[in-house]
Amino acid sequence: MRDFSDYEKTVINKIIITDLFKSNVLDVISNIVLIDRGIEIKQKQKEISLWFFKTDKDALSEFFETIALFSYLEKNDLIFIHSNYNSPNQGNFVSKNITPKTLSTRTLELAAQPIPTNIYEYIIRYKDSYLFVGTELKKLVKNDFKTNEQINHEAELGESKKQTKISKYSFFIAFVALIFSLLAPFAFNTRIDENQINSIKQELKNGSGKEILELKQIRKDLIEKLDSIESKKAQAPNKM
Repeated sequence: MRDFSDYEKTVINKIIITDLFKSNVLDVISNIVLIDRGIEIKQKQKEISLWFFKTDKDALSEFFETIALFSYLEKNDLIFIHSNYNSPNQGNFVSKNITPKTLSTRTLELAAQPIPTNIYEYIIRYKDSYLFVGTELKKLVKNDFKTNEQINHEAELGESKKQTKISKYSFFIAFVALIFSLLAPFAFNTRIDENQINSIKQELKNGSGKEILELKQIRKDLIEKLDSIESKKAQAPNKM
């Protein structure tokens, strides 16, 4: 099923509310596209003329688009059209609100565009036919003109985005945990060494000569250990 234009969606919204007992196709078309417009049926020439006010710039395009849309909906089983030879539309002029009197009294304001094509055959058929709106078309409108395939695709896309977001959070947590596991030993050892140095300083104040020498050696060893730790810290980012 193809996408519909905004104008087609407007027309379809009007089609689906059609009263089943007042569903003559040409009447439905009149209610949609023949407001301040009219169709003159010329049976001898087998053509029609579209009447409209000269200020109406959309008359022809909307008329053709409406007829094409009805044809498309029927071919795709979205509406069903059935015929009755006792047509409720008598005469050779069809309009929602333009009357023969309007044609005679406002002639200078109106224009008539002959359409000598097979559109005539569509109009003659629609003149004697009724339409039934299919469930699928009503469902399409209810779902904001999204097909079942589009709805399923959007659901799958939403689930995919959800899983992607969860994966990003999981990766971030794992990354933070990795950084912590690499840096924690260095931070822990550094805190212990600082405590030891403070203890050594206190002993130096109170100790004797021999003890001082021993403590100096211990201090030297600890300083070397600290230098080694600091070196490892400096190299840690490069390793990661």
